[in-house]
Amino acid sequence: MATKKPPLRAVAADETAAPPSQPMTVEQAAKNGSHRDLLVAIRDRIAETVAGASCPPRDLASLTKRLQDIAHQIEAIDARDAEGDPGQRIRELESALRAIDPSHPLLTGAIDDRYDASAI
Repeated sequence: MATKKPPLRAVAADETAAPPSQPMTVEQAAKNGSHRDLLVAIRDRIAETVAGASCPPRDLASLTKRLQDIAHQIEAIDARDAEGDPGQRIRELESALRAIDPSHPLLTGAIDDRYDASAI
């Protein structure tokens, strides 16, 4: 599972920026990294190959497609991590609805949204 980044904060006057970390190689990510780390390393390796003049034209289309697929997978992992607990979001929405209309049918159980196969 991907590690969560700490929240942003203001820096003190005596603090300096940390040097940027070196990205993991594919081998390092495969041995010690998360699934996301591995995808990022593969993405970077494919991007280097595609950008290089020595990339064979016959491989360019398949590598570009694979690069797009990996980028989408990374975005999906990031989006899932950003969402956090889906139950928390539901509780927030219920709380907001309760503040607007405490007697709303969704809150009182008046709406029966169970699946009924015989209704088809």
